[in-house]
Amino acid sequence: MIEEEGRVVAVEQGAVWVETIRKSTCSSCSARNGCGQNLLEKYRASKQQAYIRATSEWSIDEDDRVIIGIPESALMKASLLVYLMPLIFMMGSLWLANAVGWNDLLTALSAMAGLAAGFIPVRMLGHSTSDMCRVKVIKVLPRKVVGPELITISQSWSA
Repeated sequence: MIEEEGRVVAVEQGAVWVETIRKSTCSSCSARNGCGQNLLEKYRASKQQAYIRATSEWSIDEDDRVIIGIPESALMKASLLVYLMPLIFMMGSLWLANAVGWNDLLTALSAMAGLAAGFIPVRMLGHSTSDMCRVKVIKVLPRKVVGPELITISQSWSA
């Protein structure tokens, strides 16, 4: 399970909107100087917060801290679907164009058409399998309560 901590910013029927802080691993990467992702991360407009809709079975209020998650297997299946399906269609159209004996220009156009056609089943299967990739609230964290000893300490320092 891939998990992330966040703060609830809005509550809907059966779901919540969670604000998470984006974390970049660019600072610990050895290839950060030659990577375009590091450059994009520096100049991103909203680089601090990300908002995610997560289903919830609990009674949650705004400003509650929660742990949200998605199963790793669901993420792997979705990645294979999105990346592999268009490539399979493209390779199939290349093979077919080569078998027919088309020239290079028609073969390249066939490959582009196959790639574009590969996104059609991705879109159709994406709608039917969206439940497997749904982000869920796993745990509601306890609220941080300011105890009377903190008030006493702060009052003694101000005196």
